[in-house]
This record gives sequence, C-alpha cells and structure tokens, in this order.
Amino acid sequence: MITELSIFILILVWAYTFVSKIFDFETFARQIKGAYLLSSAGAILPYILQVVHIGIILLLLKKSWRKFGLITSLIITVVYTGYLIYILKFAPSIPCSCIAVFRGINWNDQLYFNFVVLAVNIIGLVTFYSQKRTPHSSIQTSLN
Repeated sequence: MITELSIFILILVWAYTFVSKIFDFETFARQIKGAYLLSSAGAILPYILQVVHIGIILLLLKKSWRKFGLITSLIITVVYTGYLIYILKFAPSIPCSCIAVFRGINWNDQLYFNFVVLAVNIIGLVTFYSQKRTPHSSIQTSLN
C-alpha cells in the first residue's frame, strides 16, 4: 500500500511537471536558455527534460518497469536538488525561479518541495524492495 501510494504521488508530481511545461513550452524553453549553468544546452535541454518526464511517468505506470522508474525518478530528483543547492549556495546570482515545478514559488520553497519528493521516492524504493523480499503468502496454516 505504501509503495503504491508513493508511486501514485510521484506520477502526479512528474505528470504535473510535464503538463505545466508543455502548456507553456516556449516560456519554459526560453527560461532554460537563460538559466545559470543550463544555457549552454538550452536549445535541446527543454526537449530532453520533457522526454525524461514522460519517460519516468511511463516507467512508473507499468508494473514491470517500476523499479527502474523509481530509480530514475530518484536520480533525476537528486540531480535537480543538487542544482538547486548549487544555485542557492554557490551561484554568483540567483536567476528567476520560473523553472520551478509550481509557478510563483521561490528557490528555497522548491528545495523543500524536492526534499519531500526525495523522501517519497526513497520510501517508495525501500518499500518496493521490501515487498520483493517477503513471500506473498506469509500466513502459515496448521492442520492440527
């Protein structure tokens, strides 16, 4: 149940991120081109990110791919969280927070949100692996 809830939450997060960027793709692409450290890959990066978002959603939706989906989601979230930390601690200036998941939130709020998503992702992975280790029929019956 916990694994399924974690996967459901992650699907919602990735789907919302995907859809929100698609509906205003030109703005999203322009913001990536102007973002610190991302501008050099700005022409292709918005497309790559959208493919990654939809890929994670598909991986999480198909039961036989969920392990890879959870791992991929975790890796991408760790990379984005690392980028946020770098911007907040080491960047010469903080760019607009327009590439955040939700419009209008600042970099600190996005970082806190990412920590929550990371926690959900880790809980999902831990419970996913614990399901694989325990036998499905843990109830023992006795004929006495």
